[in-house]
Amino acid sequence: MQLKRHSILILLVFTTLMLCCKHQEKDAKITAVDPIDVTTKTKENNPVIRHIRTADPSAHVWKDGKVWMYTSHDREDAVNYDTMDGYRAFSSTDMVNWTDHGDVLHSKAISWGASGWMWAPTAIYKNDKYYLIYPHSVKGTKDDMRCGVAVSDVPEGPFKDLGWIKGVEGKWLDPCVFTDTNGKVYLYWGVRTPKVALLKDNLLELAEAPKLIAYGNDNFFEASYMHTYNGKYYFSYNAGLGGFYGIGDSPYGPFDYKGAINPKQRQDHHSIINYKNQQYFFYHVQDWNGGTKYRRNICIEYLYYNEDGTIKEIYATQDGVERLQN
Repeated sequence: MQLKRHSILILLVFTTLMLCCKHQEKDAKITAVDPIDVTTKTKENNPVIRHIRTADPSAHVWKDGKVWMYTSHDREDAVNYDTMDGYRAFSSTDMVNWTDHGDVLHSKAISWGASGWMWAPTAIYKNDKYYLIYPHSVKGTKDDMRCGVAVSDVPEGPFKDLGWIKGVEGKWLDPCVFTDTNGKVYLYWGVRTPKVALLKDNLLELAEAPKLIAYGNDNFFEASYMHTYNGKYYFSYNAGLGGFYGIGDSPYGPFDYKGAINPKQRQDHHSIINYKNQQYFFYHVQDWNGGTKYRRNICIEYLYYNEDGTIKEIYATQDGVERLQN
């Protein structure tokens, strides 16, 4: 009789554990896939993301016709950059209302890296897959960063880490990946000294030795970015006191220095897209609602070109951009 009771007790414990596990699996699945609509409720549309702190926007228009934005994540209690522990994905069809798809890659899922240290990401679509390319610390310092690569079948992730790009390491890196019209993919990176190299198709190896970028000035600090307009290549970056740029005829340069894009924005880490025949400029600010340089929020402005192809200077506004009518 006692043995029977003991067996029943074991069965009950086992059943309870199984139910708990199933419940946890269900909750994890909901957390991973259920998006959250984030709606701006005032006439002032900047910042566009307000429910959490985000920075370093990498904006893209994927084949689904939506604008997708991959960001780093600042903690509300952050006093440095060490605690940035993951990337998030947001999507929109009207540039004002955004859907938060949650964490798409977290430092705990990267076997070769330290906890935290998930700094500015970049992204591309290639071979019917979506890739995040990102800087991450191996040992937990800004001097031992690697350029990681992660992949997903869908833009909202989650992304699976594939390792890092061999030959790209050093001080915090700030990578930007750019796909040219001929399908070739280039990686830009560096701090104080910008570099560029062609990537192999697997995105995990350089196809050539890195080249230094000549851009007609000596004020480069970080955050390389590349886009094209009317057949010209625009190399832009953060100079520490705002965003600056040059124009060239090749993804390698040399680039003819043209001056500032947004000279008043101290922490400029930007990206640029063309969506429904309008150019948009994504960046982050550190002065909204108690923000600091460690607690930032993403904003968007219109971007316009002059007749000679130069960019009209951009100044941060609270109004931001207007909602597009779908």
